Amino acid sequence: MTTHADGHVVSVVIPTVNRATLERTLEAVKAQTRPPDAVVVAEDTDRRGPSWARNEGIRRSRGDLVAFTDDDCVPPPDWLERLIDAVDRHGADGAGGMLLETDPLLADKQRRRGFPASEGIDTTGWVGETGNIVYRRALLEEAVARDGFVFDERFYQSEDGELAWRVRRRGALLVFVPNLVVHLRTTTAWSFLVHQFHRGRGIGLLYLAHRRVGGPSQAGNSLLWGAAGRSWLKWPRAFLRKGLGPFDAGSFHSIPAFLLFWIGTKAEAVGFFREVLRSRRTFEYAGDDVGTAR
Repeated sequence: MTTHADGHVVSVVIPTVNRATLERTLEAVKAQTRPPDAVVVAEDTDRRGPSWARNEGIRRSRGDLVAFTDDDCVPPPDWLERLIDAVDRHGADGAGGMLLETDPLLADKQRRRGFPASEGIDTTGWVGETGNIVYRRALLEEAVARDGFVFDERFYQSEDGELAWRVRRRGALLVFVPNLVVHLRTTTAWSFLVHQFHRGRGIGLLYLAHRRVGGPSQAGNSLLWGAAGRSWLKWPRAFLRKGLGPFDAGSFHSIPAFLLFWIGTKAEAVGFFREVLRSRRTFEYAGDDVGTAR
């Protein structure tokens, strides 16, 4: 086994549904300035979802650090090196960044979120994107011991944000690293609307989780939770921004792109209410016990 100067053994987990872009992902991972010690491709042949595939990849991985990217992502050559360095310098439990979208609509959507331009301790929920993240194995093993899993397989979307929120509420230290991973995903009008519907379902489960836990969210502000959502105005505010809006057509590269995004917010709302109504009586959240720090 090769011994690296950083003293870590790192596995990279790549969930896949055998996209044509997988080969480019593998080439980029193998060309890292700090090579991984193992690359685990977790094939989801039965379409059980990315949570299942990542959990399977973790079970097959080795080492004290586990990094994640996706089969339509191309990490830059210094991706692992910078994530590991951030973990070591901050004594952190994990580090991650965001994606560089190549699809014009997705790029417009990403820019609206206004991510930080500098490295720093995550206090608002920026870290979590599983196309660009590394965690200490000890943290993931703790999640398994307490919850029975790392990624919650009920979440077909937003599972990565839920994991980051859950571990941060237990005292985990995560670092945001502004080193972008190229995202090769392209979208059509129909695929975008379907994606937004399922995104709404994931947000619906997150909403129920916040309702179960109560108290400070430690996941950043939202229209429905966090500091911006504690007042009685939260539902009218959400309706104004999602039901009637958005209104920022100038943030998009074309009017058709804005209109598609506008319709997508309605698909997201349908998914949200569908999931809340379906799951509100039966949803039990694994993070209910997180009142004590790690």
